[in-house]
Amino acid sequence: MRHAVIVSPNVSNAAGGVERMCVLLARVLEQQGWSATIVGPEHEVTRLQFRLGLGPLSTSRSGSRAARAQHPNLIVTNGYLGVGYNRRIPRIHVYHGTAVGAVRAVGADVPQRERIRHVIGYGSTEALSARGARAVVCVADSAATEVRRFYRVNDATVIPNGIDTVTFSPIPRAQARAQLGLSPEGRCALFVGRLDHGKGARLILDASRRAGFELVVAGPNASPDAINLGLLEPSKLTVAYSAADCVLFPSKYEACSYVVLEALACGVPLITTRVGWMPTLLRAVPAYEALCVEPALDELVARLRALEEIDTSQLTSRARAFVREHNSLERYGERWHALLESHIEGG
Repeated sequence: MRHAVIVSPNVSNAAGGVERMCVLLARVLEQQGWSATIVGPEHEVTRLQFRLGLGPLSTSRSGSRAARAQHPNLIVTNGYLGVGYNRRIPRIHVYHGTAVGAVRAVGADVPQRERIRHVIGYGSTEALSARGARAVVCVADSAATEVRRFYRVNDATVIPNGIDTVTFSPIPRAQARAQLGLSPEGRCALFVGRLDHGKGARLILDASRRAGFELVVAGPNASPDAINLGLLEPSKLTVAYSAADCVLFPSKYEACSYVVLEALACGVPLITTRVGWMPTLLRAVPAYEALCVEPALDELVARLRALEEIDTSQLTSRARAFVREHNSLERYGERWHALLESHIEGG
């Protein structure tokens, strides 16, 4: 049996977007007759390596050693984890956005020293990671544009992330709120993910309060004055999406966010920014522009207050249909199968 090794930033935690993609890709490859193993870097970055910006390079080489030890027929690397590989082993490298693009988007929210360290450390390692790969994959058109602009990678294949559209599907709101122990009355806005500045964490609590919504957070860290659900497995996360009147995701930078795809698949109004994969949806469903905002407090408050005046049923129905057609695991598997046939099995 052919053996694929997928290199993840964190094998022990599948909550992050890259880590979740590794798990789902392993599942897809196994359905196509491969055995799949997920490995990660084997050692911690030293303080000196961190201060010099050498942490990403060291981590990537550590991941390379772990992957080679498995004697695979195929290696799939991600982001900055693509340096240090033997070119005799076929490898596909996946970009989930770029460090340069993320730093440019977040801007002054991060101290200048950290921005420089991030660009030098992660950016340079990401740029080197495509070298020697049989194929390069980007999870959104925006990511393909960035790797072409910043890293001179011109021949990337775009394969958007896929989700389990059977698990992520609508549940009656009253039923979902009862399962979570939430009040059947009142309006709830849900935020899913890490509460960091780049994802608009500074905005969501004030915006919800000013617009008359209770904020519910599903993620690894808690927010004061919010209902905190913690990290949720997919079946519970589906319940959380379905319990909300809307999902808030005012991110400054994304490529192809699982939160976006999952919320849309669950038929929940998603108030989000026009970054990453969202332009793809807007080309197919232009009317969804009514729920898109800039990552600014006043815009979020205004959109939340106007939510009752917008006919969201048609918007969410069309968006859900688009995700089910283009971002199901079945469609994701078809795209990866075609890529493997073209660059690995057929080559």
